[in-house]
Amino acid sequence: MIDTGITIKLYSFSELSEKAKRKAIEAHREFMLSIIELNDFKNGIAEYDYYARNDEPIIESIEANDYLFFENGELAHTVRYCGNHPLAGETHFIFNGANYIIKKD
Repeated sequence: MIDTGITIKLYSFSELSEKAKRKAIEAHREFMLSIIELNDFKNGIAEYDYYARNDEPIIESIEANDYLFFENGELAHTVRYCGNHPLAGETHFIFNGANYIIKKD
């Protein structure tokens, strides 16, 4: 085995460059719109269009979920455990099948 000593940096949304933020917003918008049912909304298509055309609700969702990203704005695969889970208070980064604890409350 060779230990390369490579460091993988993860960034909060606010730490990203404008170009990376744009990538993160568009990817998350695509995800959100893919799971929305028009029946979920009181006003149906009007609210769907609001999410499709406005960054604010997309950014709010990103920030509320404390998503972490790579420098280019690509979403990092992380899991934040909460509630009664045995790992509650921990955030894990999953990379190439390996699980790394990156935060403990």
